[in-house]
Amino acid sequence: MSPGRRQGKSTSVEIAGCNALVTGGASGIGAAIATELRARGARVAVADRAGPADITTDLSHPGSAGQMVAGAVEHLGGLDVLVNNAGGYATPTYPANADWRAPLELNLLSVMEAIKRALPSLARRPGCVVNIASSAGQGSDVYRGVEYAVAKAGVIRLTTALGTVEGVRVNGISPHTVATPAVLAALETQPIEEIAPPPATLLDTGEVAAGVCRLVEDDSLTGRVLVLCGGERPRFL
Repeated sequence: MSPGRRQGKSTSVEIAGCNALVTGGASGIGAAIATELRARGARVAVADRAGPADITTDLSHPGSAGQMVAGAVEHLGGLDVLVNNAGGYATPTYPANADWRAPLELNLLSVMEAIKRALPSLARRPGCVVNIASSAGQGSDVYRGVEYAVAKAGVIRLTTALGTVEGVRVNGISPHTVATPAVLAALETQPIEEIAPPPATLLDTGEVAAGVCRLVEDDSLTGRVLVLCGGERPRFL
């Protein structure tokens, strides 16, 4: 079903009835996004490499994003919203690791492939894309997850460089440290200063999910990146 339009002071996209694909949606931020979209009436396909997923895929492998999108379009009967959320990194990182290309594939190149493969379906609605970046991709401080930081910087610039393509709006979110189950588990044995860059604040996963919905609903936003940091007001780059 195509997104509807609500009339009021401004025109906005109605999430109810949308078909959405959320990558990395089985846990953490992605699960919160999928839950919120469903709560607002969307039909959601979750893609992940583990956990409760409609589509099982490992986006660190080239070509997997295209197969994932094709599976989501078939599963849902079309696609209105693509949320590129999957990401992360493991140690050791560049230059100590041998397979440093895999994190770049997971965090950036799969995002590009997913958008490219989803455009034909998204453009029929027209739909929108929300890319989940990270504060690791901003600034100039040393960061231990080198490939992750580089890739997320690329996601931010990809979002702003595309803006609107074939009528499809592309926006993004750059969150600071988020209180995912993994982060909360780490905080049981380490102070936040040891596991996250400053400022030493936490975002709730629901705040990121609400940001995604804001970007989906507001059709005046294109090529914008919403910055979220615990204890601060949301702002755009």
